[in-house]
Amino acid sequence: MSAGLHPGNFIRLVAAVALLAASLVQVYAQSDVDAAARAQRLDGLFAVLKTTKDQDEGDAIVADIWKIWLQSGSTDMDARMEHATRLMGHGLLQPALGVLDEIIAAAPKWAEAWNKRATIFFLLGEHERSLADIERVLALEPRHFGALAGIGMIRSQKGELREALNAYRRALAVNPFLKERLGLIPALEKQLGEQPL
Repeated sequence: MSAGLHPGNFIRLVAAVALLAASLVQVYAQSDVDAAARAQRLDGLFAVLKTTKDQDEGDAIVADIWKIWLQSGSTDMDARMEHATRLMGHGLLQPALGVLDEIIAAAPKWAEAWNKRATIFFLLGEHERSLADIERVLALEPRHFGALAGIGMIRSQKGELREALNAYRRALAVNPFLKERLGLIPALEKQLGEQPL
């Protein structure tokens, strides 16, 4: 114990540290509960998405999935993501990239942060960096139909049409209401002489 620290102050300091540690444990436990609840909700939405035949219902389910993917479990991270998305919407890709780099450093298990950064890399024409981030997205959320469709977009731009079609088909297997099913996938199938699924 320091010569300048009174025993009563030392006890209060130890008690404060113990209280802080207990609070952090509660925050992390709540975060785990929230993450488990989000995962359970996603599982339910994907199950219904595979069985519904109604376009409006499918669109609503897809929108709910995106809402959940945009939730990190932290109000601070969610606010940062909103900021990055606004920057992207205004075409301010480099500033958005900086924000997403910070988010990924702070929350590396948040698949949607990786996905948004992959989108920016795609828009910047940095396809390999985009694909690397998409790999991280799919490692964290294998059902991420947006990331799978992103692979299709990159492969199409690179002239790798068969790989593009395969990626779109993987996305379609997860999300039967994928917008690309209406024009892009049939066009690729026709161009490659493939039978429609």
